Amino acid sequence: MTVLELARRYPTAAEYISQIYLIIRDYSYCSNRRLAEFIGVSPSAVTQSASRLKKLGLTDQDKYGMISLTEEGTTLAEQILKRHYLLEYLMVRELGFPWDLADKEAEHLQDKISSAFLDHLCSRLGNPDRCPHGNPFPGNPQSSAILSAKGLDQFNAGDRIRVVRITEEGERIEGLLHHCYVNQVMPDSLYTIGDRTKTEVILLGNDDTTVTLPLEFIRFIKVEPVQL
Repeated sequence: MTVLELARRYPTAAEYISQIYLIIRDYSYCSNRRLAEFIGVSPSAVTQSASRLKKLGLTDQDKYGMISLTEEGTTLAEQILKRHYLLEYLMVRELGFPWDLADKEAEHLQDKISSAFLDHLCSRLGNPDRCPHGNPFPGNPQSSAILSAKGLDQFNAGDRIRVVRITEEGERIEGLLHHCYVNQVMPDSLYTIGDRTKTEVILLGNDDTTVTLPLEFIRFIKVEPVQL
């Protein structure tokens, strides 16, 4: 089955299997409840969809309710994510579309483009291996290092850090991408962590700029330490 065939047979399947893939990638397991939170639907809706995906041969579910992807489901999810990331890259890097809006636009288009156009787009864009938000393409040889970066919440005042990525989960948090976009908190940005209060943390930039981040955002911003 191709991505286009899947979209015709089950229009919401692309979102489900790609989110299952991402949840497993970041958390090692995927429960009904976590999938429902990611997608923003009820657990009962997830149960119904998981059952249909299983009949299509794309998912399995164990006796504890943990959802996994079959080999075919994994292949399709990776193809969908590659489309999504390439579309984001095209919009942001080539067309100048706002960084914080590209995710939603790519979601609308990811299961609409052909494999031929996908290959052409990948070649024309220079075979990128990370989306504009820093998340690795499936098959990126640096995936393990990128995905092992720790959340900003695990660092302390005075630590010097480099932003690695905004997680896919974080991209779904209301206002997070826009706040990061406005304040230029993007992959490869360098900061020193400043004061931290009960509600926010201050980042100090190289050019004497300061960025204030709400604490509810920072675990979704993955960073790595930088030697002073």
